[in-house]
Amino acid sequence: MEDPLLPENLLLDSVNILLETINELPLETETDYALMLEARQARAKIVEVTRAVLSEGWDFNKDTDWIFPRDMQGMIPVPTNVLDLTASRSDVIVRNQKLYSKSDQSHIFTEEVPCDVIWLFDFNTLTHPLRHYITIRAARIFMSRTIGDKEAVAFNEMDEEDARQAARRSETRTGGYNMLTSGSYGVDSRVRT
Repeated sequence: MEDPLLPENLLLDSVNILLETINELPLETETDYALMLEARQARAKIVEVTRAVLSEGWDFNKDTDWIFPRDMQGMIPVPTNVLDLTASRSDVIVRNQKLYSKSDQSHIFTEEVPCDVIWLFDFNTLTHPLRHYITIRAARIFMSRTIGDKEAVAFNEMDEEDARQAARRSETRTGGYNMLTSGSYGVDSRVRT
C-alpha cells in the first residue's frame, strides 16, 4: 500500500474528498483519472481554486522588488507561474507575458524594473492548512455545480470558513506580522467574492 503522506498523493487525496461530496467512489491511483469524468473535473476544480486562492497573495508566495532579467532585445518576459505583479513604475503592466511600458508604448527596457510578485506554486508543495482550505472550497464549488444541493452546500460553507480561518492563522504565524509595523495590522484585509 502506498504512503498517503507522500507529496504525490496529496492531490489525489483532495480529489477523493471532492468525489466523496458527490457520493462517488474514491480513486486508487493517479492512472484512474482516465476512467472517470468526475475525477478529471474534480482535479480541474482544485487547480482552478488553487490559482484563485494563491492570487490573493500570501506571505509564502509574495516577493517584493523582484527583478526579472531582460533578454537580448531588452524585453522582460514574465514567467507563466506569476499570478500577478505590480511594477515599481506605475506605467508598467504585463502585456503578452512581457513587461510593457504604457508611457513609452514599448516592451523594450534599458534598466531593471523591480516588481512585487505573487507566485503560483504546485498544490502538493503547499502547507496543510492551505491545501485543506483549497480542498474544502473546491469541494463546495464542485458539489454546488455538480449536484446543486443547497442544504449540503450551506453546510460545506461553514467548513470552508473554518478552513479559511485555519489557513489565515497559519499565515499570521509565518508572516511575521506586527501591528506596529505592518500596513493593515497584520494580515491584509481582503474582501473575497
